[in-house]
Amino acid sequence: GHLDPCRVSIAPRDPVVEFGASLLLNCTSSCRNSSRLDWEVSVTKVGARGPGWVSLSIPNVTDWRLKLYCYGIFGDHRPIAATTIYAYRFSPPQIYLEGDTVAGKETRVTCDVSARVAPPDPPDLRLMLTGGGLPPSTQRGSRLGLVFTARPEQHGREVTCEATLRLGGRTLNASTAATLWVWAAPHHVRVQASRTVFAAGDNLTVTCQAEGNPSPRLRWELPAHSDWELRDDGATVTLPAARRVHGGTYRCLAQNRYGTGTASVDVLFQGSSRSLLIPVAVTLAIVTVLAAVAGSWWLYRARGWKPMPD
Repeated sequence: GHLDPCRVSIAPRDPVVEFGASLLLNCTSSCRNSSRLDWEVSVTKVGARGPGWVSLSIPNVTDWRLKLYCYGIFGDHRPIAATTIYAYRFSPPQIYLEGDTVAGKETRVTCDVSARVAPPDPPDLRLMLTGGGLPPSTQRGSRLGLVFTARPEQHGREVTCEATLRLGGRTLNASTAATLWVWAAPHHVRVQASRTVFAAGDNLTVTCQAEGNPSPRLRWELPAHSDWELRDDGATVTLPAARRVHGGTYRCLAQNRYGTGTASVDVLFQGSSRSLLIPVAVTLAIVTVLAAVAGSWWLYRARGWKPMPD
């Protein structure tokens, strides 16, 4: 057999450093009987050495791309290791929303990232937008835009933009997050009465509920003779000892700066014309059918109609 020749290696293998930052590299040999182990580099060398190793410290990397070598002298054998330092600037991405995000309307979310590497090559960037109830989206380059129709349930959810920079043999990542604020016109407006038909002297209560962002302001349109009281910040109408004159339509209007929503309920009283509307309609229908049958029978008898023989 025979001994392997002495080798020289540099660590880290793919040095990547932020522009202006410091960097420490180490060169080692597989043999310790070298007469010399040193660096060949265009910057001022600062470092230390020991048996079979020598370090290189660069306190301020100001070259975007820097080639350097480490060599050893082992008698007639002179191995060399080479590597390239890649410097970069890479800022965290930023998320922007164009104007107010209103439920039911299209809006655009944009993610921007800034990066710089050794010229003339452009930065190898990829952006990915996720979360917030949005469909995942990716794009090569420094900008990613996505148009979507906002929904009320997206309010308060977090959207994340992740940027990836490939440099040399390394991959660098940076991300940022933003909270979606989705404004919404009043929706799901509901009006409920404490019962469907009232009697004179009953306590009448009608309640309105509405969703929206910002929270809707509630306003009522009530029958003319209603000496009512408002409770729960205007959400509840109460009438103690209600009378027939309080019957009618109770309409709630929910409003904010993005729109208006309405809902209503009809309050009926026993003995009122409106409470008898359905029974009267049914009675009229029955009378009409009976009259038609009676008329047909009279014509049959008057004209002497007879059934045809088989």
